[in-house]
Amino acid sequence: MPYRINWKSSYVLFEYFGKVTCADIVESNKEVYGDERFDDLRWELVSFDEAESVAFKENSIRLIAYMDQAAARSNPHITVAFQGTTKILKEVEVAYSNTGSKPTWPVVHFETREEALAYLTESEECADKRH
Repeated sequence: MPYRINWKSSYVLFEYFGKVTCADIVESNKEVYGDERFDDLRWELVSFDEAESVAFKENSIRLIAYMDQAAARSNPHITVAFQGTTKILKEVEVAYSNTGSKPTWPVVHFETREEALAYLTESEECADKRH
């Protein structure tokens, strides 16, 4: 498995590395979406910084889009944060956008993990102050 999933209190970190296939992305999503902690998440932080390549098949990307739509019914409160500026991340985003599906959750981009985590932390603190 060329990915790691790290659970935190309000977010999950997907880290992809090496040679990644669409099947790997599908499996990582199944692992997270099927976990009871998923309903409490507010963020998904996704990094392809360590990925050497990602092999795409159109039908697999479409499946991922459908999985996201189904998961959003269970938890509509997630924001997806992509971290990095690699060519591979751009390829993943283009392939996903070519499915014709509207983004299921809001998507934000950060150049570094530090920027992403600072934003997530700040957002959580603001949300806590509102309650």
